[in-house]
Amino acid sequence: MKYTLALIALLISSSAFSQTSKENKILFFGQDDRVFIDAPYAPPFAAIGQLETAAASTCTATLVAPNLAITAAHCFLMDAKKLDAGRWFKAGFHKGEYQARYQVLSQTFHPRFKKGLVYKGDDVYIQDSAAAYDIAWLKLKLVDGKAPTPLSLFSGNKAELKTIIAAHKSLATQAGFAEDHDSELTAHKDCKITRLRPNNTIYHRCDTLAGDSGSPIWLNTDTGPQIIAVQSSAPDWFNRKKADNVGVTVLQLPPKP
Repeated sequence: MKYTLALIALLISSSAFSQTSKENKILFFGQDDRVFIDAPYAPPFAAIGQLETAAASTCTATLVAPNLAITAAHCFLMDAKKLDAGRWFKAGFHKGEYQARYQVLSQTFHPRFKKGLVYKGDDVYIQDSAAAYDIAWLKLKLVDGKAPTPLSLFSGNKAELKTIIAAHKSLATQAGFAEDHDSELTAHKDCKITRLRPNNTIYHRCDTLAGDSGSPIWLNTDTGPQIIAVQSSAPDWFNRKKADNVGVTVLQLPPKP
């Protein structure tokens, strides 16, 4: 399935499985800069986990409070006819094991996002009016395991976000469960944020694939890691020169559930 943003087709689902290594290299801006995170994951990576929906689709999500995580809204809307609700969030997920398993009680995202989706056959398109709302809360209940330390969210306004991005030379870290290594956490450290856009999304050059949807993008500040955005979408490989990847900043989170 493919998605569009600002008239460019954006890939954020399972069609990436058919891509060749050459095409992935193009998606990775010419070079795969990801590294594997050693298990068991230490903070802040232990807060990152795999989200599984009722239909067994997977995305990446991040624990940000004892009973809350954040991810991408599109993870629940791949079918035009019904919501594919979250089922499990497994923090510290690695090769089928996990540090903590949470039942997903609910997912909350802005209603404008769903209204901006267009379904055509097996394809789903995000209209530009909805692109800034591809971010969601997960309300969680710990079922088993040891709860990891949540990863902090950036809590300032847009001007402060712009300042902190500049102070860190526009370098961030992204980590998720990409479809080519979907049972292991990979991270791109010191990847480049290329633009903070007027609609509170960012363009960035972190190496992501399907499965990374909803993954955290954070800055390593003097007071610790702070999530500034979640991975939303990326152009298909043949449109790579036309756009960078897109993340939706935490400024766009709806009210907490």
